[in-house]
Amino acid sequence: MSRLNILNRLSKKGRERRAITMTSDSTRPSSEGKPSSEYPALTSINFPFSGTKRMTLAESPYDKPVEVIRKEEYPHMNNGIYLDHSGTTIYARSTVKRFAHKMSSNLYGNPHSANEPAKFSGDMVDSVREKTLRFLGADPRHFDLVFVANATAAIKLVADCFRDLAEQTRTGSFWYGYHRDAHTSLVGVRELTKGPHSHKCFESDAEVEEWIEGRNAFGQQPGSLALFAYPGQSNLTGRRLPLAWTGRIRHDRAKRLRNTYTLLDAAALAMTSPMSHVLEDPDSAPDFTCVSFYKIFGFPDVGGLIVRKESGHILALRKYFGGGTVSLVSTIGSAWHVSKGLETNTHEEGNEHTGGLHEGLEDGTLPFHSILALGEAIDVHRELFRSMENISVYTSSLIRRLYQGMKGMRYDNGQPLCKVYHSGDEDLWENGKGDEVYGDSRVQGATVAFNVFREDGTYESYAMVEKKANDRGIYVRSGGVCNPGGIFTALQYEPWQLNRAKSAGHHCGSNGLSVINELPTGIVRASLGAMSTTQDIDIFLAFLRENFLVKDLPAKKGNVKIKRQNLLDSIASAATSMATVTAREERIVAGTATIILPPSPTRTSFGEEGAVMLKPKMLERVGSAISV
Repeated sequence: MSRLNILNRLSKKGRERRAITMTSDSTRPSSEGKPSSEYPALTSINFPFSGTKRMTLAESPYDKPVEVIRKEEYPHMNNGIYLDHSGTTIYARSTVKRFAHKMSSNLYGNPHSANEPAKFSGDMVDSVREKTLRFLGADPRHFDLVFVANATAAIKLVADCFRDLAEQTRTGSFWYGYHRDAHTSLVGVRELTKGPHSHKCFESDAEVEEWIEGRNAFGQQPGSLALFAYPGQSNLTGRRLPLAWTGRIRHDRAKRLRNTYTLLDAAALAMTSPMSHVLEDPDSAPDFTCVSFYKIFGFPDVGGLIVRKESGHILALRKYFGGGTVSLVSTIGSAWHVSKGLETNTHEEGNEHTGGLHEGLEDGTLPFHSILALGEAIDVHRELFRSMENISVYTSSLIRRLYQGMKGMRYDNGQPLCKVYHSGDEDLWENGKGDEVYGDSRVQGATVAFNVFREDGTYESYAMVEKKANDRGIYVRSGGVCNPGGIFTALQYEPWQLNRAKSAGHHCGSNGLSVINELPTGIVRASLGAMSTTQDIDIFLAFLRENFLVKDLPAKKGNVKIKRQNLLDSIASAATSMATVTAREERIVAGTATIILPPSPTRTSFGEEGAVMLKPKMLERVGSAISV
C-alpha cells in the first residue's frame, strides 16, 4: 500500500475517533463549573480551552494529510524549512488565485463614493467584516470590527483614544497596567501616560491577581480611568495567559475597577487557537482585542481591532478624525465636527443607524483590496483546515514532539544541548514540568524559545545558531523578538545587567551582542503553523544534533559547494529514516489518547552522499561572545 493511501486511511480513522470523542464535548460548560488546572502553579486560573485532548502524530485532523495539503497549496514552502510562523504564517496558493480572479473579473471603486463600483466595494467590505467576526467567534450583534494595518496599529488606536479622554481628568492622565510578557507595542502605550505612578508593569501573574483582588493598587486610584493590557499568548515563549482576567475586572464587586478597560493582544494567540474562547461570551470578553490577519492566513497584510460594542463609546470620544470618519466638519469660524462613531452609538427607537462604531475609527480610504483578499483567505482556510480547533490540536502535538526531541539531546558529559524558556513563574525546564505543558493548548502555543549550550555549559551565540540554520535552509528567528519584559524575565536579568548591555553597545536586531559575560541577550525561537509537518521538526532536530552534538564528521573530498536543494533532500532522507524507526518509539498513554514521541536520538546520514558540514566564518561582531 502506498504511503499516501496509508495516510488517508489514518486520517479517516482519526476523524471517526474524534467525532465520537467530540460528541460529548458539544456543549461547553461555563467557566464557573470547570475543574482547576492539573498544574499546581495554575490552580487559581480557569481555562476555557478544551485542549486537553491529544492526538497521535500519525493522524491528521484535517480532511487530507498535511503532506498532501503542503504539496497542493504550499509548494513555495519547498525552498526551506520554515519555522517562523509567529512572524507570519504562509499563505495558501488558492487564496492568491481566487483573489487575483476577483480582482481581474470585477470593478472595485473607493467605498467612500456613491457610484456603482464604490457601492460594490462597500457591500463587499460589509460582508467580509461580518464573515471575519463570525470566523473569530464574535457575534456581530455584540462586537464590531475596525480594520487597521496590523495589531500594533490597533493598539495605538486604543492608546490615542485613552490619551485624548484622559485630558479631561483631574490628573490629566489615565493609569496603565501591562503584563511583563507584553509585546513592545503594548509596552509603548505607557509613554502616553503622565506622572510617576501612572503606569505599572506587572512582573508576574501573582501581581495581577493581587491587583484584581484589591490587595495592591499599584498606584491606581479607585474608580480612575484606566487601561489594563496583556497578551493572550507570549510571542516570545508561546505561553498562554489566563483569559479570565478580563471578565473579573469588569465584574469587580468593590467597584474599584469600574472605569478600567481591558485590551487583549491576540496577535500570537489567534494564529493557532480558536478565538471563540475569547469572544463567545460578550459579558466576559475583553473590551478591545487586536489581531494581525497575516499571522493567521499569511495574506493579506491587514489587522483588526475587535471592539465590544458596550465599551466602544470610549473610543468614539477621540479627538483626531480622518477622511470618511465624520459626517460634518466646520473649518471657517468655530471649529467643530460630528463623528460617525458617536452617531452610530445613538439608537433612538425607529431611527437606528445602520452603520457601526468602525465608521468613526477607520480613517481615510479602507484597504478594500486587502479586505477582499481577507474574505478569500477565510474561505480557503476553512476548506483546508476546517476549524481553528483542528489547528490547535495538531500544532499542540507537533510542539510537544519538538520539545521532547530537544529535551533528549545531551552531550557525552550529560550537559543538555538546549535551554528551553517558559514564562511561567517557575523554571519548567529544570523542574521537569515541560512534559505537562508542551502539548496542552490551554497553557502553551506552538512556539519554543531556547538557547544552545556548549559542552562546557557556556552559551552559543543565538545569532550564530540562526545563521547556521539559515545556511542550511532552516528559518528561525533570534534576538529579543520584540518582547523586552519576557526576555528580561526569561534570562533572569537584573536591572544593572540590562544597563550594562546598553552601555556595551547592545541593541535589538541582528547586529546586537549575543552574549555578554557569559549571559545571552536573546533567544532562538522556533514557531509552527497549521501546515507544519513532522518532517519539518525532524529536520530541525537533526540540524541541532549534527551541528552541535556530533563532532568531526569526515568530509568527502571534491566540490564542497552543495546546492541547497540537494542538501535539503539529504536532510529529508535522514529525517524520514529516523521517523520510521518504530521500534524506538516511546508511547505514553494519557487518558484515552496515545502520544507517539520522537524516536531516541540516533546518528543520521548527514555528511554522506556529498553533503558536507560547512563551518561558517567567524563573525566579527554579529553573534560574537563579548566580555565587557
